[in-house]
Amino acid sequence: MMIMIVLLGLGMSALFLTRSNVQMLTNTNLRNQALYVAEAGLERARDILNGPVAPDLTAFIGGTGHVANASDEIPSTVDAVSGLPVGRGAILTDTGGVPLLRVNYPTSVAHGEAVPGNPGGVAAQLMGVYTVYLRNDTAECRMGRFTTDANQVVVIRSEGLANDGRTTVVLEMTMGATTTSGTAQGAGGISAVLCNAGKNACDDNNSVQNNVVVNN
Repeated sequence: MMIMIVLLGLGMSALFLTRSNVQMLTNTNLRNQALYVAEAGLERARDILNGPVAPDLTAFIGGTGHVANASDEIPSTVDAVSGLPVGRGAILTDTGGVPLLRVNYPTSVAHGEAVPGNPGGVAAQLMGVYTVYLRNDTAECRMGRFTTDANQVVVIRSEGLANDGRTTVVLEMTMGATTTSGTAQGAGGISAVLCNAGKNACDDNNSVQNNVVVNN
């Protein structure tokens, strides 16, 4: 009887550990999905800002020419404690004026379209959706310039949501016009800039690498 009880206990423990491991792997997979989707949003924003036509950053961040969106959170104040702008920013729009709000990723394959790598147009499950915001950099916001860009530096915020509808990863990148000859990535010349000390510091923490902040 004692042996049976011990074996039953070991079996229950193994079952519990297996279930916990499966759940842990599922959570890790969902977080990775959300991360990849958020990264896709960042790359889409970089592509827009480095298009053949120099971007009007003032229009993008909510000034003259910006098309209002119900999901805009354009900052108008700075938090007294953290010193950061209150609000995620304006929804970024592509060159056709389409807002990057809950964009499916991957787009074409998920819609079952015939594309390279999926010539038969076989539908695939969405990895998730992303939303991209754009706001003025912290230094200018602290000077009260929330919707007027004067230094060609902005903050892109990409929120990736996994296909479970709950797991979210947020990436933020500070980007600015390049100053070194030959390094501009396009007519817009907007590329990732390093965080500098002083008035233009972007207040990222020490764990930031490659100018990307990861938040869960």
